Amino acid sequence: MQNIRNFMIKYPLLSIAMLFPVCLIIITGVMSILIKVVLPIMLAFWLSSIIYTSIIGKNPIQYYSKPFWFIRYR
Repeated sequence: MQNIRNFMIKYPLLSIAMLFPVCLIIITGVMSILIKVVLPIMLAFWLSSIIYTSIIGKNPIQYYSKPFWFIRYR
């Protein structure tokens, strides 16, 4: 481990160039999961709450401060 640390201290640009592809792959994977799974789920909850409030006749503007109003806050 000390050898790797010394190498990284001596050659910082080369070290960053070697770490960049690994970090890029990790970030790309995380962002694709967020965009393909988490974002559609959150948008579906948001849209369903707007539709629900419009069906029951309440004003949906009052729920913009708490978009997940159906979750009980303490």
